Formats: sequence, structure tokens, C-alpha cells
Amino acid sequence: MTYSLKYIHDSIGRQRAVQLSVKDWRKIEKKLKEAEFLTRLRKDLDESFEDVRLYKLGKKKLKTFDEWLEGK
Repeated sequence: MTYSLKYIHDSIGRQRAVQLSVKDWRKIEKKLKEAEFLTRLRKDLDESFEDVRLYKLGKKKLKTFDEWLEGK
């Protein structure tokens, strides 16, 4: 994906900021939200797989659905 960027420089020529269109920013925001969702999902799945591994080793008791709903 290509974005139209404008670099803002200070008085000695160092890049200090970037401007882009609102349309481009919204595309970036959408992609960031998708990435954050996928990161959370991966973390949750990793934790779930670890729970199953510990259960199989006899080191963890799994909750029933009702216990999980009640927050026990």
C-alpha cells in the first residue's frame, strides 16, 4: 500500500514530523486495529493451549462452562 507523505523539517533540516491524508491515516488505523486484535487472539490461544498442556500433565484443573461464566 502506498501513502502520500509530506515530511516536515526543522530549521536545520532534520525530519520532525510527517503529514498524510486523513484517508491514508484511516487505512493505517484500520490495519493497526486488525493487528492488535490478532495479537490479543494469539495471546489468548497461547494461554489456552498452555492450560490444556498443564491439564494433560495433571497440573491444572479445567473449569466447567458454568464456572467460567460465573468467573470462578
